[in-house]
Amino acid sequence: MKRLLYLLTGLLISQAAISQSLDPTLSAWDQQPLALNPALTGQQTYKWRMALTYREVYYTVTRPYRTTAFNFDVNLPLNTWNGSIWGVGFSVLNDDIGDSQIMNRRYNASVSVGQYLDATQRHSLSVGFQGGLGQRGIVYDNVYWDNQWVGEGFQLSIDPGEPLNQDVQNYFDLSSGVQYQYHDSKLMDITAGIAVFHFNRPDNSLLNELEVQNLERRWNVHFQMQHRVQENGSVAFRPSFLFTRQGDFDVLIFGNDFRFIFSDGTRTTGKRKATSIDLGVHHRWGTDIIAKAAFNLAGFQFGATYDVAIGNVSNVAGNLIGPEFFIGYRAGFQRGLFNNYNRWNKGKL
Repeated sequence: MKRLLYLLTGLLISQAAISQSLDPTLSAWDQQPLALNPALTGQQTYKWRMALTYREVYYTVTRPYRTTAFNFDVNLPLNTWNGSIWGVGFSVLNDDIGDSQIMNRRYNASVSVGQYLDATQRHSLSVGFQGGLGQRGIVYDNVYWDNQWVGEGFQLSIDPGEPLNQDVQNYFDLSSGVQYQYHDSKLMDITAGIAVFHFNRPDNSLLNELEVQNLERRWNVHFQMQHRVQENGSVAFRPSFLFTRQGDFDVLIFGNDFRFIFSDGTRTTGKRKATSIDLGVHHRWGTDIIAKAAFNLAGFQFGATYDVAIGNVSNVAGNLIGPEFFIGYRAGFQRGLFNNYNRWNKGKL
C-alpha cells in the first residue's frame, strides 16, 4: 500500500511539474490575442478591447486545473508616418493545479507597430514585443513527503526534512511576434501570424538554488479567416487553426465557426447595432472535441466552450473535460462615423 502511494504521489508530482512548465492552451484561444501573439496588440478595427476568460479542466485526480486570463489593448491615436499602426496592451494569466496549488502567473505589457502595405489599406503587417513579470509558486502546507508516513497515513505535522526552496519564484519574461492582416470591407477578413514566447528562457525552478529549470520557448502559428457567403448575407464561415509547440509538446487546434448575422451595424449613424451568434466545432488533435457558442451584440461578446474527451484521454477524463467561459467588449465596433472613428484607418482615432 505504501509503495502504491509513493508511486501515485511521484506520478502526480512529475505530471504537475511537466504541466506547470508548459503554458495552458485555451480552447477559445482567439479571445486572448495578447496570449496568442504580441503583434496583435492594438491591431484591430475598433478603438480598444478587453476580454476575460475562465477555464476548468476536470480530468485531474484532485483539484481541477484552473486558468484565468485577462486582456486589454488599445489602438493608439498616433500617425507618425503614413499608414502606421500603433498599439499598446496589458494582460494577466493565472494557472493553478492540485491541492498544492502549483501556480503560474504572468503580468505582461505589450507594444506593437505596423504598416499598411497598399493604398487601399487592406493589407497590413505588424511586429509586437511583450515583457513582464512571471511568478511560479506552490503551497507546501498540503504537500506530502515520504518521511511523514506513519502507519496507515501521512502526518503533516512532522518535519519533512526537505531543502524546500522559496514558495514563489519570480522571473522576467520576454516574447515577440509578427502577423499579417487582410481586410475586405464586404466579404473577407484574414489574420495569420507567428510568435515566440519566453525567448529568454527564464529560470522558474522551485527546487534548490543549485538546480535550474528553464521555461521552454513556446512557438505559436495561427490562422483565422471570416468569409461571408454573400454581400449582406446572413451566414459567414470562420475557419481557424492554432499550432503551438513548447519543448517536446505539440498542440494543434483546428475547426470552423458558423456566424449567423441578424443585423449589421449602420456605419453612418451607428443607430443599429450589429448582432450575431457563433456556433462552431473544433478539434484538439488526438485529445478532445471542442463545442463553442457565442453571442455578439454591438461591441459585447460572451460565450462558452466545452471539451469532450476522445480516444485514450476519455478513459481518464470520463468523456467530459471541462468548460471555458469568456466575455469581452470592443469599443467603437461598427458604431458609425458619428464617433470620428474610421474602422479602416487604424492609425487615427
